[in-house]
Order: sequence, then C-alpha cells, then structure tokens
Amino acid sequence: MIVNGIDLYVRRLGDPALPMLVVIHGGPTWDHSYLLPAVGELADIAHVVLFDLRGCGRSARVPPLPEAALQPDLLADDVAALIRQLGAESADVLGFSYGGGVAMRVADQHPDVVRRLILASTTAYGDVEARVPAERAAMCGTVARDDPALAGDGALSRAMAHAALPASIWRLDRADEWRAVLDRVRFSSDWNGPFAAGALRPARPDDPAAVLNAWGGPVLILHGEREMTFPPAVARRLHAEVPGSVLAIVPEAAHMAHFDHPAAWLAAIRDFLRGTGRPGGAGEDGGTDGRTR
Repeated sequence: MIVNGIDLYVRRLGDPALPMLVVIHGGPTWDHSYLLPAVGELADIAHVVLFDLRGCGRSARVPPLPEAALQPDLLADDVAALIRQLGAESADVLGFSYGGGVAMRVADQHPDVVRRLILASTTAYGDVEARVPAERAAMCGTVARDDPALAGDGALSRAMAHAALPASIWRLDRADEWRAVLDRVRFSSDWNGPFAAGALRPARPDDPAAVLNAWGGPVLILHGEREMTFPPAVARRLHAEVPGSVLAIVPEAAHMAHFDHPAAWLAAIRDFLRGTGRPGGAGEDGGTDGRTR
C-alpha cells in the first residue's frame, strides 16, 4: 500500500466496520509479526491494522531509504495517512516500545486522527536506564556490532534480539517459544547505521506528558511488572503526569508483556477499548493483577 509515497506492508484483521486499531511495532529494526499472535485476538472487537514501518520488514527498503526519510515525525505522518487511506476519520492507536514514542508523535502531529492511545512497554522519558537483575544479565549474550559474520541484512538485529532474550521475557520456561517468534521476524539493517551515528531523533516528542495533556484523549499505559528495559517507574511517572490516564501493570511480565502474560495484557486493552477501564488518581499503581484501576 502506497502511503506518503512509501510502499508499506499492511495486514488487516477483523471486520472493517469495527472501530479501527492501528498497531505500531517497535525495534525499529523488527517487523510487526512478533505482536501478531496477541493483537490478532482483538479482531473480534476491532478492525486491527498492523504494518511494517518504512525501512522495516516487507515495507519499502530498496534502495535503502536515506536517514532523512527515517525520522520519527515522518513515521507519525505515515500512521495518520494510513488511517485516512483506509477510510477512517480516526482510530485507536497502540504503540509498542519504540512504536510508543511514534504513537505519542501521532497524537502531537495529528491529534484529530487518534481516538484512544495505548502505550505498551514504552517510555516517555530519555533519562531511563535498563535495570536488569544480575542473574538475568549473566544469561544475556554479547554481540559485537562490527562482527563481520553479522554483516548480512538484519543479522545484527536478530543476534541482538536473541542475546537479549533473558531481559526481554520473564517466562524463561517459554524461551524456546520466544526464539520461534524471533525466527519469524523479518529483521532489517536499514536503521542500524543512522542509529549508531546518532542521526535519528528520539521516537517520542520533546515533552510527551505535555503532548498527551494537550491532546486530551484517553490513554492506557500498559507495562510489565517485571519490565527491565523500561522499569515500571517510568509508567507510574507518566501516569502521574497525565491525570485521567489508565495504568495497567501486567503481572509476571517483562518487556514482551504480550508474550509473558497475554491474557492479562489483552484483558487490559479490551477493558480500555470498551470504556470499562477505571482511570486512577495521579500516581496510583495499576496493581499486579492485570486489571486497570
């Protein structure tokens, strides 16, 4: 599908007559497939639209897009244009990890196209350090960016994803299942050079809390209780800074909360999309049972 002059790979699930839910994957060197098993379950209540970001997966990559074409404000423009080209005036938007920053930019740059916003396993802040317990860190592999064996397309990102497995999921008893998920991802290398060179702006806008408050729509902050990449404190911080937002803490789940505890992850989204999530007071914890409070 051609969007803003870029050929984007788009996958649609569910009845187009249902409210649209657009899903923005993370990485950004990943594709949308690692989210598909979970978000596909929402096709009974939403017209689910997944796509690969420009420069990723099956979307336009040849010739490689210049770094100027990979900036996050353009990704936000793609999301807004995709929504409109699919015939909707507005849509619910779910941004996962890096995609969460892009989702906040959509609310900033195109506030009228976002009906509800779901920020999953992401951060609104740049001053965040991963907190990986020593025993988990010892399990993680080491990847050298200059390893010639990783020069193939997507090879570096794939190796990094596998090496980070102990810090990405909580359920290590399901490690082989997660490896199978990673094996299906179409990793890409287009973003690696610009990212390493510091040529890409952060996915999130300059002041996300101010953006969300100015936009004023419903926000679900969805975070794993055992998140190590973006510790849960960042979710609670944003919840406190955006009054009326809903915070849902997914129990026994790390960064890939949709994989660790899909039932609780999906239940929080369903409650939110149906309007049954109960906004909590600023700073209130969403609990450890996966329910919105």
